[in-house]
Amino acid sequence: MKIYLDLLPQQRKQEIKRKKTFRSILREEVLFLFPVIAFIIILLNVYYVLTLQRDSSATGHKTEQSQDKYQQLSTYEAKFKQTNILDQKLVKIKTGHLHWQQIFQKLSDATPDGIYVSELSTKDYKVFMVGKAKTREDLLGFKEKLESVECFSDINVPLSNLVVKNDIDFQIDLTITENCLKQQ
Repeated sequence: MKIYLDLLPQQRKQEIKRKKTFRSILREEVLFLFPVIAFIIILLNVYYVLTLQRDSSATGHKTEQSQDKYQQLSTYEAKFKQTNILDQKLVKIKTGHLHWQQIFQKLSDATPDGIYVSELSTKDYKVFMVGKAKTREDLLGFKEKLESVECFSDINVPLSNLVVKNDIDFQIDLTITENCLKQQ
């Protein structure tokens, strides 16, 4: 058995008791402080991770927006290319289009009363006409009128058409200048 003797004065006892209390409070606070510090470190790590994710998400969003704009731009470029191709086709058609209305009007103006055209066929810039003339003079007058029109050239009336005097079946071949057919 142990025997304790209490020889310390009361003041010293209180000092020792205060020191013990202080040490126990200090120890408890240090023990409490470690989880708080660990929690703060965890919070800082979470904040850092969230910041990295936010930055990568913002970068991904910007990349996605630029991809959307790039896709939209490529869609517009494809539409422009298609429109340009169609436009080029239209220009080719327009430049290759032959305006026969003016030629028919000039033929009609050059045809006198005694001439009847029954057939008219074309190939490239050549016109082949078949018809009837009342007299040889009407047919010769028709040939002269055709020669006076600047759009017609190489007018060919076979001599066999000029043998008969009245009720002549004729055939006339002529060439139309390219400029007359292409201008509107």
